[in-house]
Amino acid sequence: MSDLQLPPLSAHNKEPLYAQIMHILEQQIRLGRLAPGNKLPTQQQLADYFEVSLAPVKQALRELEERGVVSTRQGRGTYVMDITPLSEEIIEANRIPCFTREMTESEREPSSLVLAIEEITGKQHPHAAEELELKPSDEMVRIERVRRANGRALCLQCSYFPASELRGIVDRGLGSTEALSVVLREEYGIVIAVSRQRISATAATHRDAEYLPVKAGGPLLLVERTSYLGTREPIEFVVDRRVPEFNFVAWLRQQ
Repeated sequence: MSDLQLPPLSAHNKEPLYAQIMHILEQQIRLGRLAPGNKLPTQQQLADYFEVSLAPVKQALRELEERGVVSTRQGRGTYVMDITPLSEEIIEANRIPCFTREMTESEREPSSLVLAIEEITGKQHPHAAEELELKPSDEMVRIERVRRANGRALCLQCSYFPASELRGIVDRGLGSTEALSVVLREEYGIVIAVSRQRISATAATHRDAEYLPVKAGGPLLLVERTSYLGTREPIEFVVDRRVPEFNFVAWLRQQ
């Protein structure tokens, strides 16, 4: 904390303590005194500095994380994200996709048929390894699921992660109604900060036709998404093969 001088809390400010701390940290980030990739002081250091308990500090960091300003890694600390005007515009205009949330918001019950949870090497899927910046010899976790809404299959999805980040997930397994994003956050301390998504058209394979309500050769949407932590490390590469009725909606704004 000696290198970082933060304004003190104001006794006359009627805002909750967590809100004051959040605004102070966000101001320092926007002023450039905390740059993208910088590590914040620990929660205890911030609590000692502001002379408060840990609770308001934790809530302030949680609020900043939900807004895409910082990213917290379990055992590694909290890091500043890139919030330049361009990045901030993208984050505000488009939410990172989440199948469970999207189905729940459309009043459909999400579920999954887990086809595989296994460890493979980068050599077995070079494209995924490249997106995750891994070597051919590095281990990855591959999770393949059929994503369903009200029991109807909408998507055949493969997710890839660095195996070092998901130790024990193969033995743990994944329930049919569990949201992977919740497992990542609550059990592994992984919170995705930003994603890059590519959407194109493709033809269904015989394997697609085995699990999705399409015929081989029929049209599918191919969605490839690489997701990053606030430290700009790639953490997940996803390949979705979606039936065309699974729509994408994006809100766009005038520059």
